[in-house]
Amino acid sequence: MLIQRSESTPNVSGSVRLTNVVSMEVIGCSAGSPQGSGAASGYLLQAAGLTILIDCGPGVVSALAASGRLDDLDAVIISHEHFDHSGDLMALAYHRAFPVRRRPLPLYAPKSLTRTLRLFDELFGIPSLEDLRTPLRTQLNFVEVEIGSSFSIGDLRIDTLAASHPVPTMSMRFPQVGLVYTADTALTPELIRFSQGSILLAEATYVTAHGRDFSAHGHMSGIEAGRLALEAESPLLVLTHFADPRESADTLAYSAEHFSGLVTRATPGMILPLDGRARVEHPAQPSRVE
Repeated sequence: MLIQRSESTPNVSGSVRLTNVVSMEVIGCSAGSPQGSGAASGYLLQAAGLTILIDCGPGVVSALAASGRLDDLDAVIISHEHFDHSGDLMALAYHRAFPVRRRPLPLYAPKSLTRTLRLFDELFGIPSLEDLRTPLRTQLNFVEVEIGSSFSIGDLRIDTLAASHPVPTMSMRFPQVGLVYTADTALTPELIRFSQGSILLAEATYVTAHGRDFSAHGHMSGIEAGRLALEAESPLLVLTHFADPRESADTLAYSAEHFSGLVTRATPGMILPLDGRARVEHPAQPSRVE
């Protein structure tokens, strides 16, 4: 595992506008673990001629393999170390190492992920097979991202913000395509400023905050996500990271009470075209859970 530090750049809007078609596809949107609606957290960004996987929770690798796109990846970004956002990294590394060894992928993440990668290799590496002794170290070139800095993958610019979550977590802004992915976080004034005018892919883990201390646990409900979209003047709010996808319709309803703009809920296979027009494209086959 090659450890590098990302190059820090000023936290301002990107000056290079991408001219090719760009989109974000939802691979999985469940919190905690895969559920009937699909995988845990995972999103596929296509921009600047690159295919970038953002978060790699359980079930994401299987979903990409089933759609024939597992070998299309150019890079991976992980928002934080929690298992529902990083748990399939070992499956990805196994795939890239065996039975045919593929080129290593760059992996961008906070420094705190290095401990997880090291322990996974110690637990799940296969000493008797050269290519699988330390698959994460061998197949993922780790690039440390200093949270609060900006970095680039090719021509694509990514700004980061420290999220309000129990472990180091980075919210991400893609200024050239007008998108913010909140990752796991509570609602903060900093997040509102960070998200101004952007399409929001926003976590809404719970329907409401009833009985929960979001300031300690670092999450949002549909209400907070709606308030974020309102105060950030977002053209489109896409809710994601559902603790129980069967309740996502209620989560959507609470968000709509606080945000009168375009709002929808993520489903696996949903595509967000990032061409300046706020809309979504749903998969041809409806999700099993409404």
